[in-house]
Amino acid sequence: MATLPDDFYTVATFATLAGSAGITAAVTVALHRAMGWAEAKTGLVAAFLVVAAGLALADKITDWKALVVGFFNTFLVYLTAAGFSDFASSRTRGRALFRSWF
Repeated sequence: MATLPDDFYTVATFATLAGSAGITAAVTVALHRAMGWAEAKTGLVAAFLVVAAGLALADKITDWKALVVGFFNTFLVYLTAAGFSDFASSRTRGRALFRSWF
């Protein structure tokens, strides 16, 4: 039988697309609900911060090649999180937590 992890999000979560997009979506929705910030711009900033945190946790923040790849991965993370928000909002018709960022 598989054992359950001790933590929901771990350091390894930042290294996966699904984990990074999930963190980005959760932070963006929380900031939108708490502060009223626009989801599209907040999501992009959150994606940059999540990727930067992943690079820092992997101890590659000073590697210029990792920074270039991280820059482009930011847009992949952002678009994955935005696509999830669009999918979730179409299933709940705007009544639930998620609404489309675009």
